Amino acid sequence: MSTLEDAITAARQEDFLSALTLFLSVYGTEDSPPIRSPKDASGLSFFGLALALMSKKYKPAIDLCRRAIDLEFYNGDHYANLSRVYLAAGNRKKAVETADQGLKLVKGNDYLNRVRRSLGVRARPAVPFLDRTNPINVSLGQARHAKKVADKEAKKKR
Repeated sequence: MSTLEDAITAARQEDFLSALTLFLSVYGTEDSPPIRSPKDASGLSFFGLALALMSKKYKPAIDLCRRAIDLEFYNGDHYANLSRVYLAAGNRKKAVETADQGLKLVKGNDYLNRVRRSLGVRARPAVPFLDRTNPINVSLGQARHAKKVADKEAKKKR
């Protein structure tokens, strides 16, 4: 029989299909798995990440990660996993907010720092007094990005 540690290890190694299978064999369900030990908070967090990335079930995945944070707010891995779930769900803004919130509490977590760096920093809108979603800002932002990509390609050819 598989153990929770095996499932967490598989998720840490980014073998999410195996991790999801192991988590389902340990918990039996994705709906409100029971908490039996402190290790279960990590299990919930990584289960949520695997569920989001493999099954595209974002709402239950977010709930699992939030539950893990409620149990262990001082564990940076939980914030990193929730950030990755938000990113997979298409909510980059919430992903960045979650990672930043985690970094305020847990500065030295390597995994959380890696996730935050991967999210990057958004450039200022081309026309700051207009909303980011304004068609003018969208068009100018796309043009700015295309120029940046073209400049990078030109440097490679030199």
